[in-house]
Amino acid sequence: MFALQANRFQKIAEELELPAYRLSQIREWIYRRYASDFYEMSNLSLALRETLSAKYRVTESQVVAVKPGHSSVKLLIQYPDGAKIEGVVLRYRDWSSACLSTQVGCAMGCAFCATGPLGLKRDLSAEEIGEQLWHCGQYVSKNELPPLRNVVLMGIGEPLANYRNTVDFIGLANDPQLFGIGQRRITVSTAGLVSQILELAKLKLSVTLAVSLHAPNEALRNRLMPISRKQPLQDIVAACRKYTETTGRRVTYEYLLLGGVNDQESHAAELVRLLRGENCLVNLLPYNQVAGASFRPSSRAPAFLRQLEQGGLQVTIRRSLGQDIAGACGQLRAKLEQ
Repeated sequence: MFALQANRFQKIAEELELPAYRLSQIREWIYRRYASDFYEMSNLSLALRETLSAKYRVTESQVVAVKPGHSSVKLLIQYPDGAKIEGVVLRYRDWSSACLSTQVGCAMGCAFCATGPLGLKRDLSAEEIGEQLWHCGQYVSKNELPPLRNVVLMGIGEPLANYRNTVDFIGLANDPQLFGIGQRRITVSTAGLVSQILELAKLKLSVTLAVSLHAPNEALRNRLMPISRKQPLQDIVAACRKYTETTGRRVTYEYLLLGGVNDQESHAAELVRLLRGENCLVNLLPYNQVAGASFRPSSRAPAFLRQLEQGGLQVTIRRSLGQDIAGACGQLRAKLEQ
């Protein structure tokens, strides 16, 4: 993307001998007005617009399909190598949130997720993740939706398996000269990669860490999430405790309720024993139907929530957005074979 990295922007500025005020104008057009064409930048000279258009592009990727829904919109974004991912704009009453992908495909293989069967094709660079955010921001701006305020790295891929690019993206998103998204408004999701959680803690960022738990015991979690065979539950909880102690940020545990699988009274009791005393929030998620999966939604969410609360845990039930466009939790499945 044009000038998404400070050193690259400086190189461009030096090459074209652009004064500081011109750089500010270009940044304003790209990151506030979401101009996709240099010729739109009407306060630049025609000669400069022609030079910029001949040498650069605002983005390397492009939106190749848009699927709007009642409360969200799914964008299919294609990169120059033909790889495609899905990003989602989630619309709330006063703000919008961008749900972004961090990899082309995913290696975690979670049984309830539509992305799992596709496997992992490659990581996305920090700039490529940043372009997703830009495309989401442009859609929000052009369609007069509530302002884009939050970013959740909960799309296709495992963010902490693409650790360096995920961290670099957080810097880009947070940069006041670029997107200006506050760190507290950025959520990083993970299946529970212990060593990377501990590395992230050392950076002392203010982002929210959301851990996909989905089971209260090893046997069930191993069945649902193969990656858990290498990441024991007690180690994950200990790493999350360290994360909170180091950053001061409470960890969210995501728990997808699967009818008859992980939603019984015994499961709630186990979850209370696992997390009692931890400074955390348990976020219960409704299951969104995925083609070919045998799971079904749970009818026990209210009872499960009450049992966790009675056990001393702080609990919420997440409002499900994007089901009508197959853009809700677990449903993202871009065609990656191209």
